[in-house]
Amino acid sequence: MGKMLHKSLIALLLCAVALPVLAVDARAQAPAGLPAAASAVGLPAAATAASPVHIDVKWSNTQPVFGERVELRVTLTYPTGYRVFFPTKPDLRPLLVDTRDPGKVERVENAGTVTETIVIPALAVRVGLAKTPPIEVPWQAGAQGSAEAQAGTLTVPPSRLQVKSQFASETNVEPSPLPAPRPLVEENTPLEIALAAAALMLLAALLTAVGLKYYRDRAAKRAPKERVPAHVVALKRLDEFDRSGRAETAEPREVFAELSEILREYLGARYHFAALDMTTTELLAQLQAVEVRGVQPGELQSFAELSDLVKFARVPASGDELRNEAGFVRKVVERTMLTAMEQEALRKAEAERLARQKRLRLAVMAPAPLRLRAFAIDLFVGALLCALLGWVAIDTGSKLLFDLSYVLILAWLVVRDGLAAQSPGKAVVGLQIANHDDGEDPTPVRWHHSEDDDVPTAQLASLGARLGRNLLFALPLAGLIAEAVTCLYLPEMRRMGDQWAATRVIDARYGTRRGTPGWVPAILLVLLAGLLTAMPLLLGGRPG
Repeated sequence: MGKMLHKSLIALLLCAVALPVLAVDARAQAPAGLPAAASAVGLPAAATAASPVHIDVKWSNTQPVFGERVELRVTLTYPTGYRVFFPTKPDLRPLLVDTRDPGKVERVENAGTVTETIVIPALAVRVGLAKTPPIEVPWQAGAQGSAEAQAGTLTVPPSRLQVKSQFASETNVEPSPLPAPRPLVEENTPLEIALAAAALMLLAALLTAVGLKYYRDRAAKRAPKERVPAHVVALKRLDEFDRSGRAETAEPREVFAELSEILREYLGARYHFAALDMTTTELLAQLQAVEVRGVQPGELQSFAELSDLVKFARVPASGDELRNEAGFVRKVVERTMLTAMEQEALRKAEAERLARQKRLRLAVMAPAPLRLRAFAIDLFVGALLCALLGWVAIDTGSKLLFDLSYVLILAWLVVRDGLAAQSPGKAVVGLQIANHDDGEDPTPVRWHHSEDDDVPTAQLASLGARLGRNLLFALPLAGLIAEAVTCLYLPEMRRMGDQWAATRVIDARYGTRRGTPGWVPAILLVLLAGLLTAMPLLLGGRPG
């Protein structure tokens, strides 16, 4: 152990003597023009002050934000004749050299000195403290291999940058407080559309059911009832008069007033004139123009004169006279009443009248394809206006104008028949809206036919009726479906609006139209109008 320690001390002594000698020898062998600082690699910039090549490094921003572009600006200063080799793509990790931008190099020579500026773009791709590695920059002077040649390497010291997050605050590095919790709402557009469609279908079904029930109830109330013969009504009233005993208890003028009313009402209904509104003179003159069988005109005149004396002059009358006059009224009814054959003939005539009235009404009813074509034209006009306003709303970003564009088409379907005597579609196709008599007695104003060609005509509907028949179209889609179903189901194709407005659509070109209208053009036009209406929603959508 002692020998080993002695040998170690001797070795350390020899090294201490040899190191100064080696240092002197190395200094003697170095080239005369090469400074000691230039040959040292990894020295800081301050240690290269004696070098003919000077390097100045500067970053455009030492605190960039993540993803921000920064520039490394390198300025090289060296004598003319020197060559400095700064790397075109230096290692700047953790920064990333932006290869999309080659950067730029500027070289200026003045009074034997060259100033070269190199700009290298980089991207901050890592948050936190970034320290770039040192960059070695070789340089050379003179021709290689000559006695005057010099070379060396300078080292650019590491750079430090602080890369900030994009969410970092410049004034307060503390994180912002979390917002108040809010309920999570997820939009499910397909589900919303499906629910809206189901609601519309349900509403349409309810409207259709209500419309059909309304029609059945109305039709039952307005169904033509068989007329009771006039003599049946008169004999029933006379039987009730006899049973009441009013001939003995009531005032004579009241009895004659009742008997006169029964006789006048019967004669007016039997011979078709307004007997209740006539004076006695007018009534007797009217009876002379008709055949009152089994009754002498003088008998009717005597009853009428006696009735006036008792009613107005208060002439007294006994109970026997009153009973005799009641028997006379019964005799007139029984002698002049219709026979069974006459009643059957009248029933047939009435049935023929109603059938002819229905034939005349159906003759001018507009065919379904024509009605659909007129509606398709009206719908296309509204869809065109809706699409134009919708595109303007999308272009200007106006939510109100976008919503109004769809309200406009509903309003148009309601008022289209009220702007003029007929809507644009009906004017093009040749249809009109007329009143409907619902099977009641036709009047010459409402129904008549030409003596030449037997073409029926009708009275045009009023403004209120034309607007009222379209009120259901104010309901989006559901009203349209309900009206379409009832139009195809109900007789004479009078939809719900026509039922409550007492209107019908007639063919104004009846008798002059050639050919049978088809369904295909009308259906295609309806589909085109629907596509035009949905175009702003499908392509642009409601402004956000």
